[in-house]
Amino acid sequence: MAIVVSDTSPIRALHHLELLGVLNQLYGSVLIPPAVADELRRGSARCSSVPIERFAFIQVSAPVSILTSLSVEDVLDLGEVQAISLAIERNANVLLIDEREGRRVATERGLSVVGALGVLLRAKRAGLVPMVRPLVARLRSELNFFVSERFLNEVLWIVDEA
Repeated sequence: MAIVVSDTSPIRALHHLELLGVLNQLYGSVLIPPAVADELRRGSARCSSVPIERFAFIQVSAPVSILTSLSVEDVLDLGEVQAISLAIERNANVLLIDEREGRRVATERGLSVVGALGVLLRAKRAGLVPMVRPLVARLRSELNFFVSERFLNEVLWIVDEA
């Protein structure tokens, strides 16, 4: 089974859409570091808290060591640093992360990254969701989720919703 580590944003987005279970269906278990678990439990101004204890496939796992070089002048938050560190330590097949700088740093360190839209794309291909466009529209309007028009159009073209 693939080793998958997640940052906060993809889990929040999927939970908001009531599609968190697709992670289990697509990947099996998902590891999150303690900082991500804390962020999910707290929620935010736009997002309710995520009761991760209700999702047995989400497992909290602390990285053995934090790669201090990942702070990149304080651009990355603690959840991103811990998620990237954990993904490197566990030799993860996939790191679920949305934030641009976190994706860049993870990719530079050889990690394969997938964001919330990538999960929705895979879910559609697997027949787990009927359409991606309305889900992305909800994320954008309800959570102020940033997706560039160019990237969104690419995703919609791939899933035949252009």
